[in-house]
Amino acid sequence: MKRIKNIILLVALAATATLASCDLLDDAVGTLPLTEAEIIQGLKEALSIGLNTSVDNASDQGGYLQNEIIKILLPDEVKDLQSKIQTESIGGIVPLSVVYDAYIALENNGNDLFDELTTAMNRGAENAADKALPIFGNAITNMSFDDARGILDGNNTAATDYFYDETNVALFNAFNPDVKTALDGTGAIQIYTDVVGFLNFEYDPTGLGLSTVSPNDVLNINLPNSIDEYATNKAIDGLFHLVGEEEKKIRDDPFAWGSAIIERVFGSK
Repeated sequence: MKRIKNIILLVALAATATLASCDLLDDAVGTLPLTEAEIIQGLKEALSIGLNTSVDNASDQGGYLQNEIIKILLPDEVKDLQSKIQTESIGGIVPLSVVYDAYIALENNGNDLFDELTTAMNRGAENAADKALPIFGNAITNMSFDDARGILDGNNTAATDYFYDETNVALFNAFNPDVKTALDGTGAIQIYTDVVGFLNFEYDPTGLGLSTVSPNDVLNINLPNSIDEYATNKAIDGLFHLVGEEEKKIRDDPFAWGSAIIERVFGSK
């Protein structure tokens, strides 16, 4: 009987030791409170993954143009001009659509400038997207979240939103030259110059050189001096939208990324 009691005691001690070891293991893998350093590291890791994936997707052909959420549309002033060309006339006699058709036949081989501008802006954003990676990556490296816990406990895009608010101006200044170069390469800058030139086009409705009319005679539209700043802002907005979508995925399933710190930070919530 004494031997049986000793065996029972040994089993109980072994079980206690096993439970203690499990408690220590649980603490090691995630039950200990997160430190601010861990939260910051996890947020940066999540942003880095989101950024790499987003840049890869955006830089593919059609990454902007075929994604209706981030597709770069015409600036409002240009859309206004496009609409008025279809609806207004000069002196109630010469439709602006007729003047426009004559203009593009002369200046653009009859191809619609507005469609071409939309395509060229989006192609430019796609071509420039990979240039954003080191710029954005450097901004992530230098980030310091004083309110890291608030970001972690925030909405599904809280880290992306914070990153956008804190770095948008600096990112624009760094990214704008790359977008401008890309827009020049796709012809967007020249196409926009032609759009602006339509306002001053002198059209002869008689075809005899007797008189001319101009869209500026009836239109009161102030177009932006250039589109590179507009396209840069829209390109950045598109990238951040994609990064935000990746952050949502990480928060929803932090164990799918093969990252111990992401599992530790986002899996503990």
